Amino acid sequence: MHKVHIDMLPCMAAFAVVVEMGSFIDASTKLGVSASAVSRQISKLEEALSMRLLERSTRQLKVNEDGVKIYSHCRALLHSSSRVFELKEELVRPQGLIRISAPKMMNNICIQLMPEFLKKYPDINVQFIFDNSELNLISNEIDLSIRITDSPPLGLIGRKLFNVGYTLCASPDYIAEYGIPLHPTELAEHSCIVMADNLEGEKWAFVNGDDSVQISVRGRYCSNDSEAVLEATLSDLGIACVPSAIAEQALRDKRLYSVLPHWRYSGASQGMAWLLYQPNRHGSQKLKVMVDYLLSKLYCIN
Repeated sequence: MHKVHIDMLPCMAAFAVVVEMGSFIDASTKLGVSASAVSRQISKLEEALSMRLLERSTRQLKVNEDGVKIYSHCRALLHSSSRVFELKEELVRPQGLIRISAPKMMNNICIQLMPEFLKKYPDINVQFIFDNSELNLISNEIDLSIRITDSPPLGLIGRKLFNVGYTLCASPDYIAEYGIPLHPTELAEHSCIVMADNLEGEKWAFVNGDDSVQISVRGRYCSNDSEAVLEATLSDLGIACVPSAIAEQALRDKRLYSVLPHWRYSGASQGMAWLLYQPNRHGSQKLKVMVDYLLSKLYCIN
């Protein structure tokens, strides 16, 4: 593109506005300049094109045949410039797909949060991947990961959510029928609901001050879903070790009772929950609103 073509862009825009408004005065009002300035821009365009575009008189302004042809292109120029600003709004507006990985134990909590978010941001789609393994964000094309760890991976931006702890609990009816253990070793005599993919080889570890103990537990029911384990516990199937956040309400309502409250469960999948994402995703509008939303809902949840 020649320099003269670039220099003529304001004149082309002024010409399109003059034709649309039908007068220099009305065009000057829309453009925010004087009528004489608009007239000079039109004259400058005519001089550059070596053709007359408007037939002027004291009563009216008429576009000639050549002016009609030139106007169609100048009008397209104006439309393109307005489209640039429309596109800017589209780019700023959060939109697109967000892929999020999270531990299986958080599936119910995360799913409950999504309807409100999706209503608030209708141009964003969300895919949750619930997996207890630490998926690589880059190779698995993950935008945002929720991980339970005391040491977030280097090279990722991390935002603290809440501390994940576990509560050993049982229903009042189970306790009434089978009694309550007074020491972790007594759990071997109870039906224990384990949060795992199978019933074999499950061990629970507990700490009480300087004392620690690990016990092999058994039972007739297991699930890798924390909500399913909670429901089984409420249904009197045994003693379970469930995330404190999801057991809190049932404990408050006395539908569950804490078991061995002086002993702290020290197994896996506990510690600080973090939101993790790549630094180059920090400027993404869709990710920004998701991070802000999850922080507002999950920060210090328990």
